[in-house]
Amino acid sequence: MRRFRLTHRGIGFVVAGVACFLAAAVMSVPALLYATGLLLGTVIVAVLFVSLGPGRVAVERAFSPQVVDPGHGVRARMTVTNQSSFPCPEATWADQLPRVVAGRASGVLPSLGPAGEADSRIAATYALTSSTRGHHEVGPLRLEVGDPFGLVRRQRLFGERHRLTVLPHRFALPALRSVGLGDSGSTRPAPQHAGVGEEDVIARPYLPGDAMKRLHWKATAHRGELMVRQEEHHVSPRATVLLDLDALTHGTARHRGEWEYSATLEWSVSAAASVVTHLAGMGYVVNVVSHDHAVDAVVADGADTLRDALIALAGCEASERAAAPVPAERYVVVATGRLLDDRAADWIAAMPPDTQVHALVAVATHDRVLDRLAAAGWRVATYGPRSDIPDVWAGLDENAHAAS
Repeated sequence: MRRFRLTHRGIGFVVAGVACFLAAAVMSVPALLYATGLLLGTVIVAVLFVSLGPGRVAVERAFSPQVVDPGHGVRARMTVTNQSSFPCPEATWADQLPRVVAGRASGVLPSLGPAGEADSRIAATYALTSSTRGHHEVGPLRLEVGDPFGLVRRQRLFGERHRLTVLPHRFALPALRSVGLGDSGSTRPAPQHAGVGEEDVIARPYLPGDAMKRLHWKATAHRGELMVRQEEHHVSPRATVLLDLDALTHGTARHRGEWEYSATLEWSVSAAASVVTHLAGMGYVVNVVSHDHAVDAVVADGADTLRDALIALAGCEASERAAAPVPAERYVVVATGRLLDDRAADWIAAMPPDTQVHALVAVATHDRVLDRLAAAGWRVATYGPRSDIPDVWAGLDENAHAAS
């Protein structure tokens, strides 16, 4: 982008030049034509001056940290390098920030030497913060230069946008009595000290070929015969967190290419992030999915990390309706908005038999839909846009239908 604009002084020069030209014709004073040439010529020289710089500028930008929790500060470091053979004059700079990111991303850029010179590069730092989850694009850099007379300003954009990720809000959740009560080991919480300590080791009689370092001396002394350690293998419990991003469910629509804000969508994303963090902390292997597969992560050793899942949740947006995914796990948590009859039927049909389902639904959901979910064996808790997530989660033990 190249944009020139006259300052107030520059506009005054142009107006005065035109006035002198008209006066010279009306009053027959040829000397005023010299004033016209001087005034308008000065403006033209100013335009030519600002056209020379900055020419080619490279911009590097880095955030520390790159991924941040909402409301936490971020340090942005920007490096500007003049790649032109001509010096870059002094300019004012401003980084383009999305409206949900706050910071004083502006300042004065001193003159830079030609490319390859020691003074051709300069770095600047500034602080950013955001309380809104998402992948926020920062940049490009806007440079504005002026002429020595203060008549003309020129703006240009340099560099690319760089992504800053703000994770969803998360809350510590209480343990539920209704979690892990199924008859399958897949729904029972893992031991808190799995793989560590004497509780996770059993002893068996020594067999030829066993390494001596595996001898269990305490068991050997107790049994009076050589015993060796044998680690007990634990099966990690598994769970699925389903996030419904359907635009109709959350009462939102596209406006000028962007989805309108939905309080229930933001609540659902925050709730899903909190549940994933809670279950992963309990030792679960957590499958995190959305109905449109925009989110598809497995939090487990050797797979995705909790951070990976939260980053995926940070970028969630509403989408058109799609079929509900079929979970393979026996324990499922559903976070959704205002459920309609057909949507509830889709969710119920997608659940395999004997699936233990906990559902978080918006208060606008009709009672007949809530009754239908309850009849299918779901534990349901309803929420309002300002409901406390830990309280709603705790309400699942009471199979709550009332808003928190």
